[in-house]
Amino acid sequence: MRPPLTERVLVPGGSFVMGATALDLKRAALSCQRELLGALCDEEGLRAIFVAEAPAHDVTLSPYAIDRTEVSVGAYTRCVDAGACPPPETERHDPRFDAPDLPATNVDWSAAVAFCTWNGGRLPTEAEWEFAARGPEGRTYPWGNVYSPYLCNHGAFARDATDATDGFAGLAPVGSFPDGATPLGILDLAGNAGEWVADYYDTDPQGFGYDASSQVDPKGKKFGVAHVVRGGSFADGAAWQRGTARAKSLGASPTVGFRCAADVW
Repeated sequence: MRPPLTERVLVPGGSFVMGATALDLKRAALSCQRELLGALCDEEGLRAIFVAEAPAHDVTLSPYAIDRTEVSVGAYTRCVDAGACPPPETERHDPRFDAPDLPATNVDWSAAVAFCTWNGGRLPTEAEWEFAARGPEGRTYPWGNVYSPYLCNHGAFARDATDATDGFAGLAPVGSFPDGATPLGILDLAGNAGEWVADYYDTDPQGFGYDASSQVDPKGKKFGVAHVVRGGSFADGAAWQRGTARAKSLGASPTVGFRCAADVW
């Protein structure tokens, strides 16, 4: 097996409460309301986005490893050159998206799967991704419970979603916010690029995203249309940088990248 192109961090197995509580959802709504378009946060469509983070439920995970950073354009290009990955769905020589140290975006879920397989891993499950971001203590953000606009490459809930107050109007080189790392040193789990995970996106008739029962190493639904995207992006405001925030996508996007995980024995 070829060695991975990016450093992986061992995440010890353990238990945590996955998903959002009623208090978490109230705080998410308040965070949304502080944005420039905050008056829209009470609309049904936005409420549904947050409700899909619930219910909070107990999850136990086996140990696994996860990439310290998002997969870079340079690493993904090597997979393309090897014939194992399709080219990104973007114009060549666009410095906003194809600089080697930027996260690899404009790739769909199947392309992310192909890269991780080629690189000796797999996409993380949604539960693994959230545990890496929140830890057993259930942090609100990868770095802790208090939001800081200087610890991630975020955007704004506004007509112009870009926000350069963090130093970047668009994508940033992977690992540009070391102070926003988790206690294990995992970077970019909030902002920069949203991240594909293995699970299909699904909600029940009440709009909830999960089963309330306790689970061990959950894999999510086996079939679906859209896949889950985690972590927010450079075009998302603070409410979408929380560790429980979820999104979905049908295909490649300039705001969605990925990182890989691997089983450990």
